[in-house]
Amino acid sequence: MNMTGNTILITGGGSGIGLALAEEFARMDNQVIVAARSPEKLKAAGQRGLATIPADVSDAASIQALATRVMQEFPNTNVVVHNAAISKREDLVRGGDSKLQEETVATNLLGPMRLTNALMR
Repeated sequence: MNMTGNTILITGGGSGIGLALAEEFARMDNQVIVAARSPEKLKAAGQRGLATIPADVSDAASIQALATRVMQEFPNTNVVVHNAAISKREDLVRGGDSKLQEETVATNLLGPMRLTNALMR
């Protein structure tokens, strides 16, 4: 990958590692689009000069809306960083929590798969 001149979409880019990556890629002369669920985090990323799009990668409709918007507004997008993820404490000794397990799979596994598929169309 060329480290400059890209258009990069980063999911979960509103804070933490995702935001740090977004800021560093932007410093390296890339256009960066941050996708995140939190309006407050998106606003903060926007104030740092990053393009922002609200998205929830655990939700299939939100993923499709994200992909559509990226393709329309940023047609030269050539890099995707699947950074959005969740990790919640679960008591497996007591049988676990099927709702939490489904949320984790939807976010951490299905989200990147669905977004990749939607962007490849």
